Amino acid sequence: MQFTPGYLFGMALQTVPEPRKVARDLFALGLSREFLWTALLLMVVLATAMSVVADIVFPINDQLMGPVLSNPATLGMIEGAFMFGLTIAIYAIGRMMGGQGSLENAIMTVVWMEFIFLGLQVATLLLTAIAPAMAALLMFASVFIFFWVLSHFTAENHGFQSTGLVFASILACMVLAVFALSFVLVLLGVEPVQLPVQ
Repeated sequence: MQFTPGYLFGMALQTVPEPRKVARDLFALGLSREFLWTALLLMVVLATAMSVVADIVFPINDQLMGPVLSNPATLGMIEGAFMFGLTIAIYAIGRMMGGQGSLENAIMTVVWMEFIFLGLQVATLLLTAIAPAMAALLMFASVFIFFWVLSHFTAENHGFQSTGLVFASILACMVLAVFALSFVLVLLGVEPVQLPVQ
């Protein structure tokens, strides 16, 4: 595998139609755990920077975000916690369900997914300025791509044959995680968005 922009872009495009093939190619690199954790940290920094840029270009009222999410440093910590938690969940839950996957492959999964979604965020940001409707469609597509890639990479990592069962398990875990995160955010002072009364 070549770590050049053109090659990485081609691999990113191939991820959607052939996710398991791309997963096998990435897992076969045999990158060290230290290198992968460093790459994950880089993704956290880039994701936080992208959020800050998006807020500058299309600012959101701080009252809606709350004092925690409006702080870039705290936002970065939340990004990092999410990526770390997702990595451990991919590894640990897959193992509990009888999978044989490695922690290195779980880290690679999150790093690669975040790499793809940084590209989608850039595209969405650009489209928001020139074609808001297309930007909204891309945002919806990003949700589909997230679950599609996560399901196939997790199945490939642990040797599961049924991607559908992996998807159902991920969805159930995500629902539980959302409830838990909502509770934490309320404790941190993030209030629900109040829609204007007509």
